[in-house]
Amino acid sequence: MKLRAFVFDLDGTVYRGSDPIPGAADFLTRLQDRGVPYLFVTNRGNRTPDQIADQLISMEIPCSEEMILTSSQVAARHLGAVRIFVVGETGVYTALEQVGAKVVEEHPDVVLVSYHRGFNYAELTQATRHILAGARLVATNRDSLIMVEDGVLPEAGPLVSALETATNTTAEVIGKPNRMIMDEAVTRLQVPHEECAVIGDFLLTDILAAHNAKMPSALILTGISSKADILQAPCEPTWIAEDYDDLKRQLFPLL
Repeated sequence: MKLRAFVFDLDGTVYRGSDPIPGAADFLTRLQDRGVPYLFVTNRGNRTPDQIADQLISMEIPCSEEMILTSSQVAARHLGAVRIFVVGETGVYTALEQVGAKVVEEHPDVVLVSYHRGFNYAELTQATRHILAGARLVATNRDSLIMVEDGVLPEAGPLVSALETATNTTAEVIGKPNRMIMDEAVTRLQVPHEECAVIGDFLLTDILAAHNAKMPSALILTGISSKADILQAPCEPTWIAEDYDDLKRQLFPLL
């Protein structure tokens, strides 16, 4: 197998909250030195690409705004210039503005749900009423948890589930494990799917997205999923790495 590019998850793979994962900066710097392109693809939709790039640069990880792809960006491009009620943060609003969508409080065509730390009952009520009145329910992602410095936090998934339960509706999900976000990633990288490896810490998003897009994948054991979880997972990663040193030993010979 020949690898020509990489897609990296962020939370739990490159960092935990504000703490970098040991070895990530060295691995990515070595890729840059070899001229191997890579892209950071994240389901977390609350931040803008420039905010994420600034964080990575502060961790001495080679990055630019163009090397970030978020679920909010892909959702915004997918939905286009429609009327949208947003359950989310800055990253969602910025992505929607860039495609000419109109964020509204009344009579939306779409209710778009993302990671939102300020979610409250009033927003739940508004979103529920809009969906029952005919608005589409779309989610940037449905991850259940996010890794931070001191443990885990609930991500967008619990919010999506609350609205699905309240409205007896199934959300359309844009981010991983949907292959839509991976298709956009390889288009940006200009490589075939089979020559781009996905590196991630979560079997049910990163690894399953790679499987759905017919891309090789490496589960790195620095975040949510463990080796034992593979027995219950819907698919297996191509490689399993304990850390970045292990990942380097397995993947660098394939470059």
